[in-house]
Order: sequence, then C-alpha cells, then structure tokens
Amino acid sequence: MLAIAAAELSVTMNIMICQSTKKDESLPYRMERIPFLEEQVRKIKDDGKLLQLDIERLLLSEDNRFDFVNEIAAEANAYVESNIDEYGGEKKAILHVLSNRVNDVGFYRPDAYAESDPFKPGPHYLKESFT
Repeated sequence: MLAIAAAELSVTMNIMICQSTKKDESLPYRMERIPFLEEQVRKIKDDGKLLQLDIERLLLSEDNRFDFVNEIAAEANAYVESNIDEYGGEKKAILHVLSNRVNDVGFYRPDAYAESDPFKPGPHYLKESFT
C-alpha cells in the first residue's frame, strides 16, 4: 500500500514538474544559426574532409586499388621531378594529381586543393591611409 502511494506521488510530482517548466521558444531559432560560419568552413577545409571523400570516391571507382595508388604516386613523382622549385613549399604534388583526377571525373576542385584565404587582401588591394 505504501509502495503504491509512493509511486502515485512520484507520478504526480513528475506531472507537476513538467507542467511548471516553461519551454524555451527561441531554442529552435538559436539551433538554426551557426555562429562564425567562415571559421567553420575554414576548419572543414583544413581537416581535409573534402579530400578524404574525393579519395574514397576515386578508390571506389577503380577495379585495382593498388595499381591506382601506384599510378598516382608515379604521376606525383613525375610532377616533382619536372618542377622541383614549384613543389617544395605549400604546393604538394600528390594533391595536384588528386585534384586533376577528381576534375577529370567531373567534380570541380581547385588546383592542388589550394584556396586563398578569404580574409587576406588580394593583389589589387590598396590600403587606405587616413593621414
């Protein structure tokens, strides 16, 4: 008898708590907004998710994955041997080969997955001096 009364009491308390708490009406609007969108886009590009998806897509389209990887490595080595000065710093030959292959499949990728920083001024930027 005491257990039944305790169960009924807990049920009524749960109902009262649920009725007394007010739902936040602005929660869905806050969940839709993504703050600092530019930084998140940059993080996605830096993490290499797009590159990883492209590699998986290329590997799935090939019959023999090992030959495909060897072909890409040989082509990247040929790029490095032909342009030693160009492929030493930021530009990577393997990324150049992969971007060319993905472009051949039909998906546009920038050359060697290189994208300019949207927050850096371009070559035609003139700094205004307030003197």
